[in-house]
Amino acid sequence: MADMRGLVLAAAGRFEVRDVAEPEPGPNDALVAVTHSGICGSELGGFRGDDGLRHPGLIFGHEFVGRVVDYGSAVASGSRLPIGTMVTANPLRPCGRCRLCRWGHENVCTERELLGAHVHGSNAELVVVPASALLSLEAAPEPLAGVFTEPAACAWRAVRRTQVRPGGTALVIGAGPIGLLVIEVLRLHGVESVWFTETVAGRVSAAEASGGRLLSAEPAQLLESLLAETSGLGVDAVFDAVGTQQTRASATACARPGGDVMFVGLHEPDAVLPVRQLIRREINCQTSFAYSGRDFAETLALLCSGQLRFRGEVVQADLAEGQLWYERLLGGSAVGKVLLSPEPSLAQSRATTELVG
Repeated sequence: MADMRGLVLAAAGRFEVRDVAEPEPGPNDALVAVTHSGICGSELGGFRGDDGLRHPGLIFGHEFVGRVVDYGSAVASGSRLPIGTMVTANPLRPCGRCRLCRWGHENVCTERELLGAHVHGSNAELVVVPASALLSLEAAPEPLAGVFTEPAACAWRAVRRTQVRPGGTALVIGAGPIGLLVIEVLRLHGVESVWFTETVAGRVSAAEASGGRLLSAEPAQLLESLLAETSGLGVDAVFDAVGTQQTRASATACARPGGDVMFVGLHEPDAVLPVRQLIRREINCQTSFAYSGRDFAETLALLCSGQLRFRGEVVQADLAEGQLWYERLLGGSAVGKVLLSPEPSLAQSRATTELVG
């Protein structure tokens, strides 16, 4: 069995580029040669060793693009994309059988698996995914946009789960990758006034380019400014894309009576909320986790058409620089997305063999 390069979590806080066994697709799987794999904010906790999901020995990565190089034996010829097709894939794997999946809640299926968390991910030359999860990027003017499908689908679902409407108002707390994409989705939905907070100065211009208006993140100043902007009411919807005690409290304070608060950020596991005030103001507190298959496909179409864009700073780096970039992101780097590129020689040789043979 051949080897490939993979970025492996050796211990909490330390990655190593290792030669690991090349994965073999199962009967219903596809093998993809990875060209770019994004670092997701949710993986930073796994790198630190405190997310409870990712453990040493694992290859991270679930936001990726690449080319199809092989299929499992049970994948019907009529459902196969041609070898060499540029693709991305939905990295969330629900069981597809339980009541939650049948009711359309596959994103919270209790048996779900996530690429790069429960199984080896895309920070490697090759990755195995279910063939049914593949989506073609051949029609995309810029196939690299496919890397942003996963975070954009999270933002797409979060906005759709609120009642915010065209002409409405919204606040986005935190303009990291998810918050920035929430602002983009709100713009696409025709929300008239969108304010945002961000403590990393280098991220502000991207959020402003999406139509957001910066406000102070300091809770008292934020509330005062927002009430002044909305005639004392507050906004129709608040999206907390950070997830701390402070940001969750600010989110509940800034929503108008009868408005929505959408909790998306996972930074801290617990928070105390002013439940009595939420009841008296009839605030709709909601959560949003991941996305459905429909959300994923719809978001990819929007990215490929150019209607939805990721406007943050994007850095492309070699797989061997993964350790450096994880450390920089944890240190507060303003970079919006880091794309790791594995050495493609092995994967290209397999793809060439398939195409010629």
